[in-house]
Amino acid sequence: MTAFVVALTALSLAPTRACAEEVIIGSTPTGHLMWIADKKGFFEARGVDVRLLEFSSGVSASRALVAGKIHLGNSSEFAFVSNLMMHHGLKLIASISRTNSANLFARKDRGIAHIEDLTGKRIGVTRRGIGEFFLGEILAINGLAETDLTIVNLRAPDIVDEIAKGAIDAAMVWEPFVYKSKQLLGDNFIMLPEQDSYYYHFVLVGMGNWIETHQSEARAVLEALLDAERFASENPEEAQDIIAARFRLDPAFVRETWSKYVLEVTILQNLVSLMEQEAQWLIEKGHASGTSVPDFLDAIDAGPLSSVAPAAVKLIK
Repeated sequence: MTAFVVALTALSLAPTRACAEEVIIGSTPTGHLMWIADKKGFFEARGVDVRLLEFSSGVSASRALVAGKIHLGNSSEFAFVSNLMMHHGLKLIASISRTNSANLFARKDRGIAHIEDLTGKRIGVTRRGIGEFFLGEILAINGLAETDLTIVNLRAPDIVDEIAKGAIDAAMVWEPFVYKSKQLLGDNFIMLPEQDSYYYHFVLVGMGNWIETHQSEARAVLEALLDAERFASENPEEAQDIIAARFRLDPAFVRETWSKYVLEVTILQNLVSLMEQEAQWLIEKGHASGTSVPDFLDAIDAGPLSSVAPAAVKLIK
């Protein structure tokens, strides 16, 4: 019997805390731990009644959160930063995974083998999003500016179509659209080598006043996600099968890209640094209504996670 099974057995024998009300959570398909916790019954085991709703993007989940349609929402930290600069009542309570699934790739037949070869080329990217932010970072590190190439603003699904038919030469986008592009281009696909592993986070966010008055629910949700983290670590193939079945994904895609995700419930100091960089970029680009970088330590409520997993919170006060 594995340690995880022993822990679950002990949990099942322990009395559960019945939380006061239903908690409605919005998550994107990439909120892996959410869907694993839901499928395996970890929310119920922790005594919290969760209704999990699927959203196509973190931006749409964030809008539903601000509109009061959900209690907690899962999105990229970039979407949280953008939303926080308009709605100051938001609070981040955890990162539930981090990933380097946003990548810069190109068509080989356009003579592109290195970042410097992008000069004069047409690059597909979704404006005002994390792809544009990472593209700017990659170009700057390699001595290029956006003016050295042509940026084509496209929705992520459209990037796949446009690069497949040759309307763009390269693209910066996230999974599953990198994988889909690779499948269509075959040997004509090249992942550009001079890009660092740019990790971004999927964070769990709520309105501060709701979190303040629903501490037991917030703690129970996080405990269930920690159970899902342990389960995914000890049973990676079953965890992958859960995600593939839930979203009708090709199991080969899920297995190939699984290593791009670190499934951990944490609050790390580098998350704060990343959000500060993103806020500054949004201001400089004119994409944000504010002119100053928010105090992200103030925008984080580490209390619920600290109470259930103190070692998972690694912030410098």
